[in-house]
Amino acid sequence: MAKLPIKKLVMPSDLRCATNGKLPRGVLRKILPSGKMYWRAAESWERLRVLALAEGLVLAHVGDYRPLAQQEALFATRMKPYPNAKTTKQTVRTYKGVAYYLHTGAPVATPATSNHGWGLAIDAALSVDGKVVTISTKPKGCKRSGLAFLLAVAPSLGWSWSLQVEPWHIQYILGDRKLAS
Repeated sequence: MAKLPIKKLVMPSDLRCATNGKLPRGVLRKILPSGKMYWRAAESWERLRVLALAEGLVLAHVGDYRPLAQQEALFATRMKPYPNAKTTKQTVRTYKGVAYYLHTGAPVATPATSNHGWGLAIDAALSVDGKVVTISTKPKGCKRSGLAFLLAVAPSLGWSWSLQVEPWHIQYILGDRKLAS
């Protein structure tokens, strides 16, 4: 897999007094195919989707803005307050003073710390023949995979990756800077 470009997220000024996972409705916008994001991220996501469509790629996602209750529910399904006996390499998060260990799925952020809770992150995927598939898929007839497309186009629209191990997880990093027209 190609090395993912990682750049620092700049927090938009209209989120600085907000609470992760409890954003005011006025800063969120609906995105396609479903969900919500911080308004600047939503604008950029839509531009990304249009550019992808021009190549025959249908961008979808499996994670967008996560209210705090949703972050807590996701955390509870993947993390347990006891070590995972099936692995020696433990992924550990501390929440409310208690250590939690990853038991299933990809690692998840501690509630109220996820950049999904700011509406700035999206877990990108593709829709192929009506099915949601991983972003690394290269659909038949397309010149590149969804990930290759994101690597080539997403940075110019204000997106970056935050972890090398999560090619699907991109975040909007421009803060208050406007996208070029």
